[in-house]
Formats: sequence, structure tokens, C-alpha cells
Amino acid sequence: MPFLKKFIDSSRELNKVHSLAVCAMMLAINIVLGIFSKFALPIMPFVKIGFMFIPIMLTAHLYGPVCAAIVSAGGDVLSTLLNNTTPFAFNPGITACCILEGIIYGLVLYENKLDIKRAIMAKAAVLILCHLPLNSAVLCGIMGLPYTTMLLYRAAVLIPFAVIEVLIITALSRVTERIKK
Repeated sequence: MPFLKKFIDSSRELNKVHSLAVCAMMLAINIVLGIFSKFALPIMPFVKIGFMFIPIMLTAHLYGPVCAAIVSAGGDVLSTLLNNTTPFAFNPGITACCILEGIIYGLVLYENKLDIKRAIMAKAAVLILCHLPLNSAVLCGIMGLPYTTMLLYRAAVLIPFAVIEVLIITALSRVTERIKK
């Protein structure tokens, strides 16, 4: 499916009541996971891991890049506003990375079978294009650490966690088929 067609088809999903309802549920799940499942490592407070990727990837697979970007950005903003106990409050740079994350997942997963190969491709693209370079750059501006230090610390945690993410999302692939019906 061509690049632009995925955006057009994904934006048309927003006209369907079923799609809107599922996207709203995925946004709610994203917010809850953003509040309760995201945690920073004690020795590296700038590396947060969590399970917010699940509703984003499921939305991307079901409804494409536009819907996934909305769920991703909305989840980031609302979970940050509702849970303002973190030292790093809302940051537009992080939200922009969340939008890009939803778009990348949507471009790789939408209208394709969600198998382990696609999950690996999607997660690798998000890591290489978004989480490692862009999020690290934004966090360098916040924390004042050198970029290479931030990048290496984040890579040491996020790359092994990506394996877990791929396994989880592959295990949930059957759920998406039920949701789509």
C-alpha cells in the first residue's frame, strides 16, 4: 500500500463509529498504562520503560498511522497531566516523538498481518528513528547530559526491552483480529 494511501485510509477510519470507539478505548488504556506502568530506573531516571506501546501498536495495526498518532500523543499528554508526580512534566518534544512513533507503527503495521517479522520491523524503526536519537536529544536538553552518554544509557536499556515488546505484541496479534470484526 502506498505511503499516502495509508494516511488517507487511516483518516477515513475516524468516520466510523466502531473505529472511534476502539480508538477511544485504546486511548484510555494508553492513559492508564502511562500512569501506572511507566517507571524510571533508579540509576537512570531519564530512561523510562512501560507498556504504553501496546495500545499504540494495536491501534496502528487496526486503524493506521493517523489514529495511532492521535492515541499516542493523547496518551502522552493526558497521562502526563493526570500524573504530574514525575520530575519531567509535559514536554512538546517528547509529544512530537510520540506522534512520530504512532506514525511509524501505523506505516509498518497497517493493512498487514501482525507477525513477528512486522513487529520486529516496526519496533526497530521506532527505536532507530524515534526513541534513541530524538528522545535522547530532547532529554539532553532537559537534563544537560552529553548526547552520546544519554544515547548509550538509553540504548543499553531500550534495546533489550524491545525484545520483550516484540514478544508481547506478537502474542496479542490474535486480539486484533477479534477487535477488527
